[in-house]
Amino acid sequence: MRIYFYRIDSNSRLFHEDSELTDKKFLDFFFTHLEKNRTGKYPECAYISPCGKEMNFVQTEHYPVLFKHRIGDKLYYGGEKGILFQPENLKFDTFGNLLHPFHKEIWGRISTEILLDPELEWRENPENWDLIWGEKKFNIPKFRSNLSY
Repeated sequence: MRIYFYRIDSNSRLFHEDSELTDKKFLDFFFTHLEKNRTGKYPECAYISPCGKEMNFVQTEHYPVLFKHRIGDKLYYGGEKGILFQPENLKFDTFGNLLHPFHKEIWGRISTEILLDPELEWRENPENWDLIWGEKKFNIPKFRSNLSY
């Protein structure tokens, strides 16, 4: 089995040996096969992307997936891949990043472009954010830290 090492930066750009990979078909394949690293090898690589007789180990600076834009009811990532937008499953992490489920226990970060989408209306309340989209309201609880300053 051949082993390769990749890095995903905070903008979800994929690098191999310091070269950014931009081929849309490759990116779609790579990200679609992304899963958590449970191999016990290379613990600094939180993810793997198996490919036939190759094992691709992946380090990340942030979340491995950034949902870059929304068209209709799909969020787009990687090259040209999209997944169904599930606003009912949005959540915040401890740093205030808005997250959306990707697949296989992996979450992706929602981009600023999506947050500023004029078809999405955001209303802040003391305990949560309301997202209004398509005449439906979705409640997104704010992250609450138990730390006192």
